Amino acid sequence: MLADFFTTFLATLFIIICVLLILVVLLQKGRGGGLSAAFSGMGSTAFGTRVGDVLTWVTVVMTGLFLVLATAVTLRFKPVNEAVAAPAFVPAEMPISGPTPVVIKGVTGAKFWYTLDGSDPKKEASGSKLYERAVSVEPGQTLKARAYIEGLTESAVTTAKYPLAKPEEPVVPTSAPAPTAASMPAAGLVPSSMPATPVVVPSTQPAL
Repeated sequence: MLADFFTTFLATLFIIICVLLILVVLLQKGRGGGLSAAFSGMGSTAFGTRVGDVLTWVTVVMTGLFLVLATAVTLRFKPVNEAVAAPAFVPAEMPISGPTPVVIKGVTGAKFWYTLDGSDPKKEASGSKLYERAVSVEPGQTLKARAYIEGLTESAVTTAKYPLAKPEEPVVPTSAPAPTAASMPAAGLVPSSMPATPVVVPSTQPAL
């Protein structure tokens, strides 16, 4: 908020100085002599002292303010270079079981600098390498890369970790236990769980 107010104030003041400087120069041209009086030593008495023409000194002051404000406005409104898009890794971050080639991709025309020791990559810095072919990543290493294009701001750092993949645990089959001989009934025998049926002989013969 404060930065926006300062920028607006600076631009407004610069415009006001420009307008006033133009008006002062036009007034001097109407009187004759213009800016040449400031360098020729010609002048008149003002406020009882020989300080030169008042408009001439106002012009000098306004010109100095114009130069200072022009420099400040130029620095303030200097366009910021666009940043390069961050690169991407193929394959992305994932567990690996052995050396894995990783391809670094990004915008066309960009050059990529990468590291495998965990440090941030920097162009032509110690420990950083220029990407030319797929990077062989070992399990447990961290790959970092940054993109560069001439005339643009460097990209953000892309980071990917490739931990050692855990071995898969063997699957133990869970089958039902085989029945034992004690749990099976003997052949030809009636299970004891079934009640015995008594045999009843009808009494149809006469009594003696």
